[in-house]
Amino acid sequence: MPPTQRTRIRLLVTVKAYPSVSTKYNELVCCAGITENRQWVRLYPVPYRDLPGHKQFQKYDIIEIDAERREPHKDNRPESWRPLLDTVKFVGHIETNKGNWDARLQWIKPTLLRGFAELLEKQASEDKSLGAFRPNKILGVQVVKNARNWTDAKVNAINQQDFFSAKEPLEKVPYRFRLGFEDENGGEHWLSVIDWEFFQLWRKERDRLGNGEKAAERVRQKLEQVSAADKDLILFCGNLANPAMRKSFMILGCCWPKKSAQQTLL
Repeated sequence: MPPTQRTRIRLLVTVKAYPSVSTKYNELVCCAGITENRQWVRLYPVPYRDLPGHKQFQKYDIIEIDAERREPHKDNRPESWRPLLDTVKFVGHIETNKGNWDARLQWIKPTLLRGFAELLEKQASEDKSLGAFRPNKILGVQVVKNARNWTDAKVNAINQQDFFSAKEPLEKVPYRFRLGFEDENGGEHWLSVIDWEFFQLWRKERDRLGNGEKAAERVRQKLEQVSAADKDLILFCGNLANPAMRKSFMILGCCWPKKSAQQTLL
């Protein structure tokens, strides 16, 4: 498909990662979702916080948007599309209906892989870069102090805010949150969680408690809660555009409906 060819995509937004710093665009967000024909797509780049409020789509919104293939030298992953944000149309929103995830799962379940091992196999064979699966077994949650700072160029990009911008400067969260799990072949993996929701939880709790370490502990507790034995945890994972890093996956998001009585007995 020529890079300039445009298509209209209808999708359920399931992923909104915490913003990353771009020296060219200031900050960008990786968003992803599932199309009507139950295929994963990535929308990137999205300068999310610079969008007017009526165009800031949320997780589990159903949207329609025009998109183009990204230039191959920038990102040739098959799921990646460059969204034309002026064309976004809101179709609806799927709630959990008091904890009932059935309506959301109608979109998610058809995309499920056997597990993370299959995602890695498909990455190697067909360059697959997005996928959803159930971890076979949860190994735990790690909270690691992140001492790495942004480069001077990235700090300058953040500081060069429009004088009239009302948004807060992007904050680097000084912790990494990792979830450990066993895949369907018995392999063990520890992947970083970059879902905006968990980073925002840290910021909210830091402000409330006045303590970053205690806030990080609250994020740990939340991750332990959503991955508890009574939850039917499904992970949404994606990799990096850099061809040298394609085997490195992160947890972009997840869903955690309660297990049914039949699942609990298994």
